Amino acid sequence: MQRRTLLKIGGLSLVSLQLGLLAGCEPQSIPALSVPVNADNAEDALRELAGNLEGIDFVAPICGSEFPQADLSKELRSRLANMAGPGLGEALSEHIAQDLSVGDQIEISGWQLARTECMLLALAARERGLSQPQRHERPELSFQDFADIDHWGPQETIEGDIFNPTGSGRGAFWVRVNKPVPGTVRLVLDGVELRTHFQRGVVTASLEPEHMEQVVAEPGIHTLLMVDTARNLAQRVGHLTVRSRPPFATLDDGSLSTVFCPVERWGPDHAVQGEAFNQQPDGNAAIWVRIRCAPESAQLMLDDVLLPTTVGSGVVTARVRHYAEMEVGEHVLRIHDHPSGETLTIGKFILL
Repeated sequence: MQRRTLLKIGGLSLVSLQLGLLAGCEPQSIPALSVPVNADNAEDALRELAGNLEGIDFVAPICGSEFPQADLSKELRSRLANMAGPGLGEALSEHIAQDLSVGDQIEISGWQLARTECMLLALAARERGLSQPQRHERPELSFQDFADIDHWGPQETIEGDIFNPTGSGRGAFWVRVNKPVPGTVRLVLDGVELRTHFQRGVVTASLEPEHMEQVVAEPGIHTLLMVDTARNLAQRVGHLTVRSRPPFATLDDGSLSTVFCPVERWGPDHAVQGEAFNQQPDGNAAIWVRIRCAPESAQLMLDDVLLPTTVGSGVVTARVRHYAEMEVGEHVLRIHDHPSGETLTIGKFILL
């Protein structure tokens, strides 16, 4: 679901993935909010609250289909009976928080709604006569640096290649953040909202297979934004560059590779015997190869030793754990792909 606007009751806001009802208005301005849960008119008050929700034309009908036969105002009142809040507003807020804390949620197109929130939306759909989900265009975004972004990627890929593949034709972005961002944040590529996930210190977002195919179909530059859908704020993350696919490399036997492009650069190409060249935090030596296309299954080989390899966007790296055992002289560096059986010679690494 692309929830594009806040759900509002006057100055009161419901935000998906956060507490449903926030104390954003004076109770006396909306009398139904302060009606006690056990009052005789509590069900009428719930219908009044639901009937005044805004920005629900997409999600409310879907929630309505989740509770087709229920007497929603009665069930909601019963559901709220044990909440400590003195009025319906606080009781709803408390129960939505409780639902989220215990995982009592309903998923709608990738969004997790508390069951109580969805019941209120279903009641709204009945009160407003909403039967079919309808989308609305997002209002014009305001640009503001609201997130503390440390780094992000991938920042480039090759024409036709799925970048940072996650399976089933999907690719994904990652954004490292120094401070947590709201659950209402979404990554948006060229105006298309991506399925966004949150982990500690990182935000990730995946592209649906069809969208991915469109993005990498030809060379170009694509704009990645971080958008807070609750506040309608946008922050530029950067640009994904899709580069033209270079010609395939010529293998040692003169045939044309089906998986490797020509190597552009690599290093280091020499070192002193016994020293950890390009030393990594774990103390191991390492080597890197700039190559625009290489399958994830590719591995670097130093002489006949397969190295622990990482294939990234445009670069392949590997740790050389046996560096201290290597003898003075020339050592041939190759890249090998087991599924295709292809091996491409990169060059000679020299130990002095």
